[in-house]
Amino acid sequence: MSSPAIDHYLSQFGQPSDADTIAWLGLHKDSALEILKDQGMPTTRIEEWRYTDIAPILKRQFNFVTTQEHDITDSKINPARIADLDCYELVFLNGVYSPVHSNLTDLPGNIEIKSLKSAINDGDDWIKQYLNSLVDTRRNGFIALNTAFIQDGSAICIPDYVVLDKPINLIYLSDNTDDTSASNPRNLVVLGKQAEASVIETYFGSDKNEYFTNTITEIKLDEGSNLGHYRLQQEGMKAYHVGYMHVQQDSHSTFESHQISLGSKLARSDLDISLAGSGSECLLNGLFVAGKSQHMDHHTRVDHISANTRCSQTFRGILDGRARGVFNGKIIVHKDAQKTDAQLSNANLLLSNEAEIDTKPELEIYADDVKCSHGATVGRLDEQMLFYLRTRAIKDDIARSLLTFAFADDVVKRVRFAQIINRLENIIVGKLPDADIIKDFIK
Repeated sequence: MSSPAIDHYLSQFGQPSDADTIAWLGLHKDSALEILKDQGMPTTRIEEWRYTDIAPILKRQFNFVTTQEHDITDSKINPARIADLDCYELVFLNGVYSPVHSNLTDLPGNIEIKSLKSAINDGDDWIKQYLNSLVDTRRNGFIALNTAFIQDGSAICIPDYVVLDKPINLIYLSDNTDDTSASNPRNLVVLGKQAEASVIETYFGSDKNEYFTNTITEIKLDEGSNLGHYRLQQEGMKAYHVGYMHVQQDSHSTFESHQISLGSKLARSDLDISLAGSGSECLLNGLFVAGKSQHMDHHTRVDHISANTRCSQTFRGILDGRARGVFNGKIIVHKDAQKTDAQLSNANLLLSNEAEIDTKPELEIYADDVKCSHGATVGRLDEQMLFYLRTRAIKDDIARSLLTFAFADDVVKRVRFAQIINRLENIIVGKLPDADIIKDFIK
């Protein structure tokens, strides 16, 4: 399936890369390229992409950046950092690892946290074992595109029984000098038996330029391991962002996810969880806030494969202006997954007459001893609550902002790090009218 966009990317594929000398990686990339040629990019004729038209991305000829094209100072990176958070930090500038801006000081010797490019070049066995082993490259063209152009990203391996002392923050900053740049981050996270860690992915960029971020994260959790994952999407308001994450969980492992989407012109996020081991569980929290003409699409899929698995999902959306939101949450309980406990809730708040949400929670159950529920709501601010606040001498606009903030903060407060909560609350408040007054109310 040919198109000008795919032909453009194919023309870049011939550029020299590390895959030229690393046979196993070259096979992955060549296979992905053939898939991309064969099936092309998703269209609205495909049910999973019915409400998200990617034509604006395909109309632009983005070029994947392979080097840091210009120096970026700390003054540009600092807004992407989380204030006062003590963490290990890997910084990527336009998709390329920047060791000079990163911080891995005092990293224990038995833990591997490095750039993906370094891990590949070092010949780490675990990279070869797990990279591209968890995702289905045929899932869609963006996954194939990312795999065909694997270059850099993060590689994290926590050995058995190790508890990481502080979180890892992966900062992806886009700040190019033109409107044609694209980055292709690839993250691989592997936790051994009963290992514990927290990983933050921060995607941040300038509002001045159009750019494209196409990212994949693969996560493998061994028996009894525990991972807290935070994904903060704060791309520039002219940016395009497509992200895919797949998590495979072994027995009695725990995965806690917080996905927050606040930026970009068009954003798509897919999260797939495979509860492959008995007793594994996941907790998924999500929030997207969109205004003007932003488009945000969130898809989740949780496969309950083994018995005694549990999952709880809570996603909330706030839409203003002419923004459009999409949420699709699918739970599949396989025939051997008896004693499954799966809950899904999606609530959406429309602040204008032109805002729109398409929500579709789904359940597929092939076992007979389960406890499952799902639901979705779409509405406006509660008039009774507005009346109550107005009777307390609170102006109408301020009352609306307070209720909107409370709706979002119900998800934000579930985050485990106070520093992340403070950051998110300040950003959300900044999007509301009378921000300074609202800050006084919530102190």
